[in-house]
Amino acid sequence: MIILILFALFFFLLVLSVPIGVTLGITSMAYGFLFNGIRPDYFIQSAITSLDNFPILAVPLFMLAGELMTKGGIARQLFDIAHKLVGRITGGHAIATVLTCMFFGAISGSGPATVAAIGGLMIPMMVNIGYEKKFTTALVAAAGGLGVMIPPSIPMVMYGVVTQNSISDLFLAGIFPGFVFGGCLMIYSFFYCKITKQQLHWDQEEKTLWRAIWDGKWSILMPVIILGGIYGGYFTPTEAACISVIYALIISIFVTKQIPLKEVPDLFIQSAAMIGPLMIIVSMATLFGRILTLEKAPMIISGVITAFSDNVVVIMIIINLFLLFVGAVMDTVAAILIVAPVLLPIVQNFGVDPIHFGVIMVVNLAIGFITPPIGINLYVASGISGLSITEITSRIGYPLLVMLAALLIVTFIPAVSLVLLT
Repeated sequence: MIILILFALFFFLLVLSVPIGVTLGITSMAYGFLFNGIRPDYFIQSAITSLDNFPILAVPLFMLAGELMTKGGIARQLFDIAHKLVGRITGGHAIATVLTCMFFGAISGSGPATVAAIGGLMIPMMVNIGYEKKFTTALVAAAGGLGVMIPPSIPMVMYGVVTQNSISDLFLAGIFPGFVFGGCLMIYSFFYCKITKQQLHWDQEEKTLWRAIWDGKWSILMPVIILGGIYGGYFTPTEAACISVIYALIISIFVTKQIPLKEVPDLFIQSAAMIGPLMIIVSMATLFGRILTLEKAPMIISGVITAFSDNVVVIMIIINLFLLFVGAVMDTVAAILIVAPVLLPIVQNFGVDPIHFGVIMVVNLAIGFITPPIGINLYVASGISGLSITEITSRIGYPLLVMLAALLIVTFIPAVSLVLLT
């Protein structure tokens, strides 16, 4: 009963548009004052100690690195490479856009950052050469979700922290699922453009493939350094995040020269303004998760789910539907911190690998980037294209169905996630 009251208060505050971090804090304190008599200093201590965690440092550092590379003007370099690889195929520019999002996801670790960087370049360009604006905007919003599937991934870092699983293994497990989702979106783009037969006019001078690779070498070298260093045993994911910031600074200031040295302090301040609210969410979500544990939420929810069936396929379908709902109404980081400790013991009882489940969680919540009412990628894409959320949503249906099909592949073929770990 107490759990139902807490969640009712939680969703009531969300409906009132109270920020997610504040909502979690109010709900947690309401529990202490009304049901458990927890001293106020416990909340303060828990909020602080939840951030006293070395792996969590990777989150703000990867966010800062992604922001630096976004401002550093690498999107065009990545597109030039992608376009030379697939540009001659039907719908080549759309397919290249998805491939560019995959490249950028291996740098930023963020879905909205991927939409902002790639959408800012590709939406005006594709509309200018003849692609329909609604199709283009919806495709970029959907492909932006690849930013959290392909390592480095901020949600994977949070899952690793809260469940005490290897972040390095999670990064490795996310590579092929990212390829599956990206490949499905490319196939959708091909058939859409083949059926609609859009009239395109591309008259820009093109580079050779090797020239495009040479010009973008510093951009594509970043994920090689990060992932190679992690799996080569040279540094941890948190240390890799620090190295990525230094690398991004050097490239953006001295190579691409898109960020003047005098603007670096302002850029750090802007990044801190984005990171601050996220850290509040992390501390409050951790506190709320501890309360759910005190109230034996994992056991109660496990009993409810297993009451439907003891078949692992049915259980995973139910959990996927639940995660899709959570992704549609809740911030990704908060969802992982609250839901992962609750659901992981349930799926482990059915023999699901915790690393595989981490990937399932992340890709479910990535789909939430394009499902209202949260749908943050939709809002970012709307700001770039000038289309309303309703207009974009009217064309997001097909990409959403494609991503759901990819979700089923990742869920029920564990080897897609675990093949590199064997």
